[in-house]
Amino acid sequence: MISFDDFHVREDTLVRLVSITSRRNKIRNERRQSRVTYRVLVPVILLAAAGCGIAWAQDTAQPTPPAATVDAPPPPPVAAEVRRPASGPKSAEWKGLSVGEKLRYDWVHLFDVDHMVFAAIGAGVDQARDKPGEWGQGWGAYGERFGSHVGFYVIQRSIMFPVQAIDHEDVRYFRSERTSYKGRIADAFLHTVWRHNDSGGMMPAYSEFLGDYGAAAISRQWWPAHDRTASAILIAGSNTLLIDAGINVFEEFKPDIKRWLHLVH
Repeated sequence: MISFDDFHVREDTLVRLVSITSRRNKIRNERRQSRVTYRVLVPVILLAAAGCGIAWAQDTAQPTPPAATVDAPPPPPVAAEVRRPASGPKSAEWKGLSVGEKLRYDWVHLFDVDHMVFAAIGAGVDQARDKPGEWGQGWGAYGERFGSHVGFYVIQRSIMFPVQAIDHEDVRYFRSERTSYKGRIADAFLHTVWRHNDSGGMMPAYSEFLGDYGAAAISRQWWPAHDRTASAILIAGSNTLLIDAGINVFEEFKPDIKRWLHLVH
């Protein structure tokens, strides 16, 4: 006779067998589906790869034409420096001066108002510096200093003229053709040591150096003894060179100054 307990044991065993059997069937079904999926996907992947290869081969065999390019606009032209009308040797009206014309030019401009003004300014600077101290102060001392500067200038021009006549330097100052302040000032300074000659070329300003340092050596003879040394003469000549450069700058901008002050109608 089968007891109640044996019945429960057999029932549990049957349930386990059914469960194991269903699990095995499920695994078999999943494997079948995987095989089917694999069999379907592999050909699809191979076909896709083959299609990509064919497409790539066609692209390489028939390159696409280059895209149309639009020519970039040319860069704007560099604006050249604006220049004023030609002056000096570049002007159609220019001609070299003869020795007689140079002499007349120097004589007419020897006592120009501009030169006398600069002599007065130089005397005022020496008066403020009390140089030389032996001359003292007051209007009498200022007059002596002013006369010293005028005498210096006369000696300077007396040396410069024969040198200019011999080496064919042009005695005139020609304004710069450039319009910028910087360029015009540079040309004015350069004209102090580098000038035109009678044929329209350029040359060193030998007369400037000889005139400045020669006048410094001669004019120092009426100065006190301690101001007649070689170093004092060298300093005086160099100062005159710088002053002449400043005078050239003044000559360069003198027409502009007159226009700014409404002195020209």
